Amino acid sequence: MALLLFLFHFFIDWASSFPAPLGPYLVEHYGLDTRTVSVAITALGFLGSFVQPVFAIFLGRVKNHLASLYLSLSLAALSVIFLSLPLSFTLLFGTLILLFLANASFHPLGAALSGVQNGAQGIAFFTAGGIAGGIVGPLCVTWLVLRFSLAPLSWIALGLWGFLSISFFRFRGVALHVPYASFSLRLFPVLFPIWFLVGIRTFFTSLFHTFLPLYVASFAPMFWGGILLSLGVLVGFFANFLGVALLRKVPIWVINFLSFIGLGVGLLFLPMTQRIPLLFLLSLFADFSAFLTMSANVHEAQEILPENRVFASSVAMGLAWSFGNLLSFAFASAFGDRVTFVLEASGILGILVALALLGIRPRLLRR
Repeated sequence: MALLLFLFHFFIDWASSFPAPLGPYLVEHYGLDTRTVSVAITALGFLGSFVQPVFAIFLGRVKNHLASLYLSLSLAALSVIFLSLPLSFTLLFGTLILLFLANASFHPLGAALSGVQNGAQGIAFFTAGGIAGGIVGPLCVTWLVLRFSLAPLSWIALGLWGFLSISFFRFRGVALHVPYASFSLRLFPVLFPIWFLVGIRTFFTSLFHTFLPLYVASFAPMFWGGILLSLGVLVGFFANFLGVALLRKVPIWVINFLSFIGLGVGLLFLPMTQRIPLLFLLSLFADFSAFLTMSANVHEAQEILPENRVFASSVAMGLAWSFGNLLSFAFASAFGDRVTFVLEASGILGILVALALLGIRPRLLRR
């Protein structure tokens, strides 16, 4: 069952990883400027994450969570099929909204089920599925655009959806369920430190992954941006498991500090070079640092509210992501035409957050 959740997550995040690497294509194909494209991409991230708690509160009551995950998967597959059609930018953006709504309905349930089954390791394995999808997605979509068009995406999506459907029907009788307690706004304050730190981290990574392909495309072929994003997620695959392993040895605030300081240093120096090898080194270092806390913080949230795992997951993921994506949306709206400045400013702010965390050490993040 853990493998099925891994594969479902792979597909969802494979599809959801398309917008950022397609940034240069959207600029060229639709005659748009970088500000418009970066604002559109960050707006998608905000919408998809903001509605996660809404889905968590509603879907936490359903009888078969596995069936709910399959419906989210099917909606994502349908969105990718629409995405492969020749659409205006408005219709394309509408299709991406549908895709990100499917993403939002999937994540809190998937993480909660994984946590109930296998604890921190289960969450890490579930997260690894999404990371794997994030590795393959940018390479897949940039290669298709450069070699063919977006049209073949429909056949790829149908093939993957068909395979996962067969896998789902093998387990359809298993009524996986997460313990559910009544929702109350009083649940949120205890999760506030995790929500805030994950949101700030999302702010930096959203800007990083949106503007990195735009920066690389200013002096190198578009494909390099997709490679950097994919390899960054690849190193994040291992960082995700390392973060969970570190939970047994150090307090959670230490892992968050290491994440922010590494992310800040990588982003600060990245736009100071146009040498591909050095870009690879700095980009991979930044992504490794960013992914270090991904599963660790979700596990921490579920441990704080074990009877509200779906809601806790939605706060540590969706609600926190929406906060970060809202900040990145505002930042991109103001400075979207200054690609280098955005990356450098993100690096400086990341270092400042790390130093502040070193001094504050939030009480709820000391376990």
